[in-house]
Amino acid sequence: MQKMTTSSAKSKHIFNITAEQRAALRSPQLCCDDVEFNEVLKSIKQTYNTEGFVLVRGLLDDDTKERLVAAGHELQSADTRRPPIGNQFNALEFGSAFNREKVIFREVALDSAIPAIIARVLLDIEEKDDEDGDEKKNDTSLRLLKDAFMAKGKEESHCGWHVDDNVFWPTDSSSSGVNVWLSLDEIPAEYGGGMAVSPRSHTAEWRRDAYASIGSTPTLPPEGVSPAQLRKTFGQTCNMASLNEEINAKIESTKLLFDYRAGDCLFCHRWLFHRSTIINEDGMKHYDDNSALKRYTIRYERGSAKLIQGVNLEPSVLIDPQNSGKSLDEVCEINNKPFYPRCWPPLQVEEKKVQSVGMDVLSQEIFPLAQKKKIETIQGLMAAGAGKA
Repeated sequence: MQKMTTSSAKSKHIFNITAEQRAALRSPQLCCDDVEFNEVLKSIKQTYNTEGFVLVRGLLDDDTKERLVAAGHELQSADTRRPPIGNQFNALEFGSAFNREKVIFREVALDSAIPAIIARVLLDIEEKDDEDGDEKKNDTSLRLLKDAFMAKGKEESHCGWHVDDNVFWPTDSSSSGVNVWLSLDEIPAEYGGGMAVSPRSHTAEWRRDAYASIGSTPTLPPEGVSPAQLRKTFGQTCNMASLNEEINAKIESTKLLFDYRAGDCLFCHRWLFHRSTIINEDGMKHYDDNSALKRYTIRYERGSAKLIQGVNLEPSVLIDPQNSGKSLDEVCEINNKPFYPRCWPPLQVEEKKVQSVGMDVLSQEIFPLAQKKKIETIQGLMAAGAGKA
């Protein structure tokens, strides 16, 4: 199949936001007087709903973008002194928004125009009139579900066509959050190393066969995931090509690539099939052998989205199994800890300070304990599976 590169045909998927429009998105009341901006927002929403993704430029001001790129470079440089991260990543850090030293990740994930455009445009989360019509109440909230900093270099493999599994996306299949892929480098499509998407795959007729092939969340029983089911699907997410060649070929035939710029935000529907691409031979020459293309991925969900029930590798559930099956709002309220930090409606100054302190406590005290329990759980599952082999 001929390699696809950015062309004018893809311009319908790309939108540019000005500084004034960026400020309007973050303002207490979204300005509705700018007819042109309203049309842009309407087109962004329509494109996202129909295609399953949209690429937006200009959501970060230059200073924020430069600080984020610099922080990513520091993380990537530090990781080069550590053992390799499997065969897919040059560097990888989960929960970057909880990093106390690199607070720019927290600022971008929680307090930039990125969650604002998701809440106000893509998911339409706004304050609603109550029954009396004279007060406002929040219909729902937007929360940070998962985030990760990643860098790809001359790795041996890539993650094939997939939707995120229940480790990367631990809510049940009734929710449809937004996955943001934020490029921290210039990544031309012709050299590889970026993100490929399959337009309209979130509504494709073959999608349920694809879910079944890699054990995606929609195939899991609503009453809860058993140890046997988790063992069966664990590690299958990236292997569509070997598990179902026919479906893989269908998805590959729809592949769309972009010439990414630093600061580009690719917004993807939770159920959109996507895959990373390997830096090709021309790319190795272009970048050099020590290249590491950086990206920051952020997953957002409504606060009403519920965690998967049953066996779970999610930190909040590992710490307290009673959190299984609860909504993100409930988990944070009951435990009085921001496992899933709120980013919409915007927090007041004091609320923001309290949430930030809570995130630091989780990072220092709770997540290390959850990581130990996660390793023990995985080892137990694998040992049990080996015993039955």
